[in-house]
Amino acid sequence: MSDSNITKLALADSLKKLMRRKPFDKISVGDIVCDCDLTRQSFYYHFKDKYDLMNWIYYTETARFMTDYNTLEHWTDGLKNLCCYMQQNKIFYKSALNTTGQNSFPEYLHSYLGDISITAIESMQNTEYDQNKWDFTVSFFATAFVAFIVRWANNGMKDDPAEYITKMRALFDGSILRELENRD
Repeated sequence: MSDSNITKLALADSLKKLMRRKPFDKISVGDIVCDCDLTRQSFYYHFKDKYDLMNWIYYTETARFMTDYNTLEHWTDGLKNLCCYMQQNKIFYKSALNTTGQNSFPEYLHSYLGDISITAIESMQNTEYDQNKWDFTVSFFATAFVAFIVRWANNGMKDDPAEYITKMRALFDGSILRELENRD
């Protein structure tokens, strides 16, 4: 492993450790570097701010769930596995889901779920995606999925993700099919 990745992982571990004791918005770059005995210069060499570090964490940790299961048949498997991983890292991901804005975790999930929706439409219609025709539907489903995941996280991530994701998938598949039939 390169020195750069070792430093990034040390900073990431520090942030996660600090988030067990206090909310993300109360943690400073100074707190992070002090916790892992690095300098501010080291931090800023790798990340532009603490939000960039948080983004790096979820991109590196969740990419395998998004890429290993990015087919129409198996996307819910990836989402279930992601939610199980989030349960194991509850404090960090609850905070990540409640941090909004550009490049946030909810935005990342929204993009992934939007891409899956597009894949579903193209597969079911056997045609290329038409943004003018489908943008509202895709955005609606991606937003609904993300909102439900945020709600699940805020309720303590107690429910089994497999159950609610199966229900969400049924609604998604049924609604997309109904939309396709109505537009034909």
